[in-house]
Parts: sequence; structure tokens; C-alpha cells
Amino acid sequence: MRRITFQCNKYSPGVLYIMVLFGVIVGLLTFYAFLVFSGIEKGPEDGPVYFREHPMHAVYVIFGLIPIAMSLPAWIAAKCWSSKEEEAQLELYEDHAVLYWKNKEFLIKKGAVNIKIPKPQPYWYKTYVLKIPRHRVVLVGSIKEIKEKRRRRPSLDVAMEEISAYK
Repeated sequence: MRRITFQCNKYSPGVLYIMVLFGVIVGLLTFYAFLVFSGIEKGPEDGPVYFREHPMHAVYVIFGLIPIAMSLPAWIAAKCWSSKEEEAQLELYEDHAVLYWKNKEFLIKKGAVNIKIPKPQPYWYKTYVLKIPRHRVVLVGSIKEIKEKRRRRPSLDVAMEEISAYK
């Protein structure tokens, strides 16, 4: 028996997409609330005195805040998503393997696993999809481990290479 311990992200990429979408919506609502409370949305005649005197500054503020209102919440969501990690183990036997992930145990018999790498892959994390009978396991590489660069290869890549012999 060989045991491989590897780091992976706690959440799947779907959670990241939901977090980014929610963050962008909140950012745009905040942007709209800023326009309403500052009075800019009333127009050039009824808006704040400063923006009536300097109408181009209102245009700069409006169009300058749009990318900030969209990108800042998306960046925060990506940082929160990538900060959560967990450790998983893979025990390799001659005729089967056992994956311990998220407090669950998955028995992988030889010839009963299918490993897929979704295309296209984002450049800052790598995803593996393990299809085991009656289960689908999505493993995302550890962002912290990639940033550390202490190892040549991330531990998830090593574990997936070892389990590929069980295809």
C-alpha cells in the first residue's frame, strides 16, 4: 500500500463562478446606489453643484467607477475562493485505490475510473474530474501550493498521475 497526501481547493469552480457573478451584481448595485445618493443620476441641471460646474468630471466618475465596481468584487470573490484548502489522501493498492476527500471514502477499482481534464483550463488553477461508478468528484489544485513553488509539481498532479494507472 502507498499513501499519497495532496492539497486541493475546498470549493469547485462552480462556486467561484457563482461568487464572481454575485460579487459583480453587488458591485453594480453599489455603483447605482452611489449615483443615486450623490445626485449624479438627476442629470446636469439638478445634480450636485460641483458636477454642474464641471460636467466632464461627472462623466469621468461614472465611467471610471464602472470597471472598479465590476472588477473589485470579482477579485475579492476569487481571493476568498482560493484561500480555502483541504487535504485529501489517496491510498493505492494493487487491485484498487481509496480516495479520502471531504470526509468521504471513495473506492476506486482498477478499470472503473475515468479522469477528465475540462477544456479550456484557466491559467491559475487546474481541475480534474474523476468519474467513479455512482460518483463524480471534482478536484481543483491548491492555489497556495502553486504560489509557493517549493515543489516542481503540485501534489494533486502527482496524485492524478498515480491514479491514472487505475483507468
